[in-house]
This record gives sequence, structure tokens and C-alpha cells, in this order.
Amino acid sequence: MFSVDLCMIKHSDSPSNTLSPNGFSGEEACALSRYAGMSSQLSTYGLYGYNPAKDKDRITAKQVAQMLWYFMDGRSVKAKESMLHEREAFPEFHVASEINTTFLKSKKTGRWWMQLPDKQFIPCAYSDYLIASNNEIPERWLRSQERM
Repeated sequence: MFSVDLCMIKHSDSPSNTLSPNGFSGEEACALSRYAGMSSQLSTYGLYGYNPAKDKDRITAKQVAQMLWYFMDGRSVKAKESMLHEREAFPEFHVASEINTTFLKSKKTGRWWMQLPDKQFIPCAYSDYLIASNNEIPERWLRSQERM
């Protein structure tokens, strides 16, 4: 489930949000929506807190529309992605460093995946692969271990 309260977006990008001048930018909110759409585990996406009475020049409505577009764009990319168990669709890159792990790169979309000690794969970036190749632990790997 991915739930967005529009109060998370800074006031200048979402004028109906009168609670705080700080928060995510409109671009960041769109990027998060796209990543949510790309998730293979997501079943629900919700946008909450829109108040048309406070929406000067309908900027917040446009922000919501763009977030929905990016979510749908992410869904379209997800539909093109192979399943991780289809290993012929993913070249493997093995890293033996401070963490011994395997990285996968999708032949279809170019997306990267990193294997955790429990053998599960999480989405990552090429930069995570480069960091691990330089005998450093990627922050994404550490954060996922903190959640376990």
C-alpha cells in the first residue's frame, strides 16, 4: 500500500497544503509515485488531503494529476519487466567484498536488483553496484538490514 497525504508536499508546490512551508518537492512526489507504480508488490495507491477550496490557481490539482500520471507510467514499466525468477532475462554480477552479494540487471528495462543475506532481491541503482564493487556497503543494503 502506498498512501500519500498531500500535506507531505511543500506549500509552494501544493498550495492547498497550508500546514507547512517544508516537505517534498513536486518533482520528488512524482518520483515517489513512479517508484510506487513500478513495485511488483503494491496493491493500493491513495492520494489524500486535497482541498479544492484552498487550491489557488488549481496548482495542487495539477500536482495530483502529475503524480497519478507518474504512477501510471511506473505501472507501464512494471508490465514490461521480467519476473526475477526468469534468470535468463537478468545478467548476474557477483561482488565479493565486505558484503558478498549478487546484483541483477534487467535486459528489458535496465533496472538493477541487489540480493540480501536472506536471498531476497530488492530494487537498487547502478551506483549501489559501483559502491559494493569498491568494497563499500551501499546505504540501501544497510537500510534494508535495519528493517529486518
